[in-house]
Formats: sequence, structure tokens, C-alpha cells
Amino acid sequence: MIALGVRYLTGYAAATNLARQNAEWPPHPGRVFMAMAAAHFETGEDPAERAALEWLETAPPPALRASGADERSPVRAYVPVNDETGGIDKRPRQDRAFPRVRPYEDSVFLIWNASPEPSLRSALDRICRKVTRIGHSSSAVQMWIVPEGQEPAPNLTPGADAYDYRLRVASPGTMRSLVDSFNRAAIEEFERINDSLADATGKEKGRLKKELTEKFGGERPAYRRPQLHRWAGYGKPESDTREPVIDGPFDADFIVLAQEDGSALGLEPTLRLTSALRNAAMKAAGEQVPEWLSGHDENGNATRRPHVAFFPLPYVGFDFADGHVMGMAMALPKGLGEAGHATELRRVLGNLLFNPETGEDRTISLWSNPETWRLTFCRETRERPPVSLRRQTWTGPAWEWGSVTPVVLHHYPKKNREGDVERIVREAFVSAGFPEPREIAVHSVSHHVGAGHAKSMPPFTDGGPELCRYQVHVCATFTQSLRGPMLVGRGRFRGYGLFRPMWKKEAQ
Repeated sequence: MIALGVRYLTGYAAATNLARQNAEWPPHPGRVFMAMAAAHFETGEDPAERAALEWLETAPPPALRASGADERSPVRAYVPVNDETGGIDKRPRQDRAFPRVRPYEDSVFLIWNASPEPSLRSALDRICRKVTRIGHSSSAVQMWIVPEGQEPAPNLTPGADAYDYRLRVASPGTMRSLVDSFNRAAIEEFERINDSLADATGKEKGRLKKELTEKFGGERPAYRRPQLHRWAGYGKPESDTREPVIDGPFDADFIVLAQEDGSALGLEPTLRLTSALRNAAMKAAGEQVPEWLSGHDENGNATRRPHVAFFPLPYVGFDFADGHVMGMAMALPKGLGEAGHATELRRVLGNLLFNPETGEDRTISLWSNPETWRLTFCRETRERPPVSLRRQTWTGPAWEWGSVTPVVLHHYPKKNREGDVERIVREAFVSAGFPEPREIAVHSVSHHVGAGHAKSMPPFTDGGPELCRYQVHVCATFTQSLRGPMLVGRGRFRGYGLFRPMWKKEAQ
């Protein structure tokens, strides 16, 4: 185990959340990591420190020990803007706000349930001693490694089933991403050529100008603002006596895209929506589309390996819910987010989700063909998004699950054979990578308010007209708790057979 302490020396923490409106509290582990990385880059880039930070980025997200905090009135400042001639810009000044909080306790602790080698621990200690602020420059801190055996008990743990916060965390490849975002090599090369140009004459000056134009378009390479793309849910620590949970075949940390603009659509166009998102992902991946994304092997045949599932995130399960789609999701097969696959994941999906020039989130446009609707989506980054856009809403864990979109059977049931539909449904759960349910109930209407009738969904036609189109709604009870996302049946990779936990009462 290793724990890092952060003491706010002024008694205040000044850092804004991603919406740039409210103060961030508790501090995101990702923000602390970025402060440590900045200290490393600004003080000589010691290789041992780099190795220590790369170890830290691959460790599971840390638990936290953080008190509550009172939000203070934001400090507003007016910053004059210099014009190109070096004078003061005469345009009206724009005010900037610096939200801040006053924590009840001046220290926060990040606790990793992992132990680095002594050399890495020593390097982390050196980095901590160099960190002077976390967030705004007024948020001065002291940072240290807690002595072994004195680590405090956490009051916020990652992966909590019912989380209170969504916090940014580092992930494998973060350090390399920071280097790429800074664009140092290109900037240093530009400065080298530009400095040589100042003293050059004649043909040499012309050659250097041409080189600047060919390599950089005559303009200084841009510095791209670094981004942290991984989030983790945090809540109160779970009891050590909690029941065991069975994980499904998909990573619970799936990609959530919130709808930004466009018409309000129901669940009926699910197949067209998921197909459009899949096509956008395939296009962004370029010529080398991996099997885990396409769902087809190198010969064009349907893969037998786990691959990405695309599904809608509708407003269902509440009183007066109408089932309209609030977002889309991409569930990755388990294991793709681990260190060995991080580079592959960034290569394939990075161009879909982020602007390669700036690193900012990219807007994704989806439309029908022929065009009857056009929607835009962007990666969900709010700390407290709507319930339908929270991963835990779709992952549980839970004992009882009910379908939101109908389950498409793998083959037609036998006529006059009692219980054949239930038998096929049970087989579908096993085929999808889940245990066989203890009990199932087949219905024509979903248990979840707003999801509607099985026949209100167009038949699932992917794969050819000769395949089974029989679809039903299902309620399933298991012998122990399962973690989703749960997708079952022949259409599970395109949003059919999507399940949601059957909780008795949900707060919006």
C-alpha cells in the first residue's frame, strides 16, 4: 500500500470543474497526477521519476480520504490582454472566476492498494516534494508520502456500486499522452530553424524559410491542452462482508456519449442509431480496423471473439418516462482497457472521440439514410450526469434484470412446445457470457416504464432476412448479483436485448 498526502496551506482549494462553473471537490486523482507530472517535466525529467509516474498511471484508481467542504464566493479577476504590438488591448476586459472551497480538514489523502518497489517509492517522494500547487496558482499545497503503516482509512472508494462522485483518474499511457500534447519535439525543431534563420543570409536563408514552410506551414507548432479521458465512480467504502458479484463479458467502464443536439428519438430507430455510431467508429479507425471493433475476422467472417457492443441510453424506469434516447454507449470487451491494450485503444477510438490537434472532445454527428434525422453526441464528462447517462444505472450490480429493448432469439421456438421460448432465452444468456438465470419471465411489454412493447421495435434485420426475428421482453432473476452492462440475444451488439437492473425505486 502507498498513500500520498496533500495539505492545502491557505486553507482553501481553488480548482474548477470541467464545466468551468463550480469548484472541484474532492480533488480528482487525475488532477493530482497532472500536478505531479508537471513537477517532473519542469525539473529535469529524471528517468526514475518518469518510471515512478508510469507505475502510478497503471495502478488501479486510488481510494480517498477527504473531508466535506464549504463552497466560497468565487474570486473574480480581470486580466488585460496584450495586443500584437506589445501594448494593452483596448477591448473590454473579460472577467474570470476562480471558484474555491474551504475544506473542513486541510489535508486529503490518496491511497493505492498497491506497493511500488523501493526505488519507485523514493522517486515518488522526490516528485511530491516538488509539487507546490494543485489547481489554480493560489491553491498552494504541501505534498508527501505517508509513512508505511500510518495510511489513513479511506472514506471514498472507487468502483462503488452506488457512487456519489465521478472523478477523473490517470490511465495507462497518460504520460505518453502528455508528451504528445506538449508537442515538444516539433516546437524545439521550429525554434532551432527559426533561430538559424535570424542569422542566415542568401541561399541558406531561402532554404530555411522553405523548410519552415514545408514542415510547419510557416507557423509555430501548437501546444495542445492535455486531457484526462478516464473517469471512475467514487462512493462510501463497501462492507467487507458484501456479497460476491459476477462480472459480465463487457467492461463496466463503458464509453458514454450524451446527445447534444437534434430531434428527440424513441427506441424504435435503435438499429439505425447503433449502425451509424459503428460506422463512425470504423471510419475513425482508418484502414486497419481491429477485429474487436468490426466484429469480423480477417476473412470477413463473423468473429467468435468478444467485440464492441453499441447501444442506446434511453429515459426509462421512472414515473412518466417516455423512452427517448438521451445518449449512446460503446461497451468494450473486458481487458481492452488494460495496460497492454491502451495504445491500441487510443489509436482506434482516439480520432472518434477527440480532436487530434487540440485534444478536446469531438462532436460526433449521426444521421439516417435517407436523412430523416441528424443527431450530435459528445463524450459525457459531467460530474453528476442525468441518471440515464450514469454507468451504474446500467451496470448494477443486481440480482434482477429487465429488458429495455427486446431480446432477439437465436432461432424460432417450436410450435406447440410449451416452455420453448424460455429455453431459448436461457441459452441466450449463456451464449452472451452470463450465468443461466434462476427464474425468467417472458412478456410482450417491458418491466421498465417508457420502454414499451416488444412489437413497437422494428424487427432486427442485421445478418440477413432468413435469420430469426422473434423478439420478446424478459425479466430474469439470478442466484447472485451480476454486474453489467447486460446485453443478450442475437442483436446484442447493436442495442437489442439491452437490460437494466430492476430496482424498486429510483431517484432522478
